[in-house]
Amino acid sequence: MFFDEIDDPHKVTLLFQLGLFFPAMPKLLEELRANDDRYTPEFGIFALTENGDVAAGHLLMKISTETTAGRLDVGGVNAVGTHPEFARRGAMTAVMNTTHEYFREHDLEHSVLTTSSRLVAMMLYQRLDYVELARSSIAIKYPNQPRVPAQPEINIHPFSDEDLSQVERVFREAVDGSYGFIHRPNNFLRARRYTVGLNIKPKEKLRIAQRGEMVSGYAYWESSPRLSEAYEIMALDRSSFHALLADAELRNPQGGILLWCDGLTNLETRWIKEAGYQAPIESYGRAIIKSMTGKTDSEKMKALYGVRLGKFRLGLWDQT
Repeated sequence: MFFDEIDDPHKVTLLFQLGLFFPAMPKLLEELRANDDRYTPEFGIFALTENGDVAAGHLLMKISTETTAGRLDVGGVNAVGTHPEFARRGAMTAVMNTTHEYFREHDLEHSVLTTSSRLVAMMLYQRLDYVELARSSIAIKYPNQPRVPAQPEINIHPFSDEDLSQVERVFREAVDGSYGFIHRPNNFLRARRYTVGLNIKPKEKLRIAQRGEMVSGYAYWESSPRLSEAYEIMALDRSSFHALLADAELRNPQGGILLWCDGLTNLETRWIKEAGYQAPIESYGRAIIKSMTGKTDSEKMKALYGVRLGKFRLGLWDQT
């Protein structure tokens, strides 16, 4: 059943709360739907019990990706959740099978999603012929390790509304020549919710690197006295990248610095290592993919998306 066919959207938000610990009330779901054009008109597919309760389901996306063969739209599976009372009773398998038929009907060649590599999660997807596309990783520097030298030619300042178009430009230029999830919707930061919604707060947490009159990089930080964590960091050159790291280290001298590397290629990973970080350190996260036209070949998928070339990107923000 599609999202709009459910009599009460609170039943969907209850599923997300119980299955994902994701407090997505109906208003937030409608904001996501209105502001992110990757969501399909049907928005989500769900399995209902005989009395109308939502047993399992997820949100539906159509995502434009870049491959070594050119641009390709794929089906995206987001916010997969099963009500605890209906776990391991076939509800999610039924939802996924219906989803695959939907993707085929809409000429989407692949289905992609992110999940944990823990056994229970992977067993379901492996039975459905999903294979690993890429692994999530982090980079870390502890407080007692040497700091990154300042980059005097780069100025770092807080984000303002005037920087929005420049942040989008930096992303487009930084990802040029790489593959994967590099085609973001219009008004991408607004789609992530500027204020409360998904808790993305550029005015408070986004730092801008500027070389002369031009913005040359940015980094989004979640920080506490113990740890500064970069959800996304993008720069057009090594000096701007290192300046963003130096700024974070200076502003939190007693804390560790952690970078999520999922949206980065081998080039940025090299810059991270040159700055004295341990990287890449593998985490539990996995990007997995399934062919809608036949048996899924892992090596062919990795070749298609430039994984072996070290040029595949799938950042935390792209997963919504």
